Amino acid sequence: MRKLWRWLGPAVVLVVGASAWITTTALNHGALPSTPTSGYGSVKRKPSPPHVPPKQKVHSISSSGSTGSTSTTKTSPATLNSAPVYYKNQVVALMYHDVQAKKLPGDVISPTTFGQELAMLRQQNFHVVSLQQVISFLQGSAPIPDNAVLITFDNGYESFYQTVYPMLKKYKDPAVLFAIVRWLSPPHKKGLFQSLNWQQVKQMYDSGLVAVEPQTYNLHYGAQVGPHSTSPASVARLYNPANGSVESLAQYDARVYADVARARQELMTRLHEPNVDAMCYPFGDYNPSFVHVLQKAGYRYMFTASFGWGILQHTNPTTLYRIDAGSPYFTAPGLISTIRQIATDTANNPTWHAPSQYVQVWHY
Repeated sequence: MRKLWRWLGPAVVLVVGASAWITTTALNHGALPSTPTSGYGSVKRKPSPPHVPPKQKVHSISSSGSTGSTSTTKTSPATLNSAPVYYKNQVVALMYHDVQAKKLPGDVISPTTFGQELAMLRQQNFHVVSLQQVISFLQGSAPIPDNAVLITFDNGYESFYQTVYPMLKKYKDPAVLFAIVRWLSPPHKKGLFQSLNWQQVKQMYDSGLVAVEPQTYNLHYGAQVGPHSTSPASVARLYNPANGSVESLAQYDARVYADVARARQELMTRLHEPNVDAMCYPFGDYNPSFVHVLQKAGYRYMFTASFGWGILQHTNPTTLYRIDAGSPYFTAPGLISTIRQIATDTANNPTWHAPSQYVQVWHY
């Protein structure tokens, strides 16, 4: 699967929709395509797992990247009957958004599918690890179990409390919740999507199973960057249609810093947690300016929403990779197969790294 996304050179991507097209600027080695979906107005990445034909619109990515030499060592998984070790010294992070019985657009999977995935991870000898275990691994202060998997959920939908949390308790599996903090009070509702509230978040945090980190305070939306274009507010230099001016870098830094600092402070205060230092990028987009602001505000570990690659001990902590396990195109066996393939590719090319920036511009 990974090899299909290693582009030979820069390209221009167009996503043609009913009324919009999207240009993605990134470094191309490993960057996944993007497809607009509904649900809180987000744009989420759709991987094309090897067991399922691609079901996405024409896309394009323009970027440049860096790859390293390929190792000659091949990973040979053991048989399933002997507690197989598929990979060592590596974490594969899974990204989910919503789990609902209703069929909804976007990255929404059914409770049955999610339950099957948790069960199969256990049956196939994968070890679901906590965020703190991953951080300790990155710091070099503790080893990581073989076949390590990190479960993460973005945005903070109420289904995490109603559906996902009981399943996590059943298997005693830890997870990370990346919440859009502004949506927690009052709870945000749009269409069929409902967000969590602080009481639910606190209960899950106090259980010890759920780490709660921010996905900014309120930068998860498309902000105007030109007469007919928008970009994620977390990376956008805002455009003023009244006079055609564009936000200066100093103004951008001040605006974004105020948001991410507030998100961190609210979680620290409400949860009595002194170590709020992780973030997932809204829409998966980031650039050096955003990374700098986050580090200034006290964040150390930032997760992408793409690239489909494993996390090694030397992986840059500002671009921690995830795979879109919450895509409705995945089945439980297909997810297991994809995790193993990604881990193998990562082990065979340990010097590959993510682009220095990944920024989408949506045109209308």
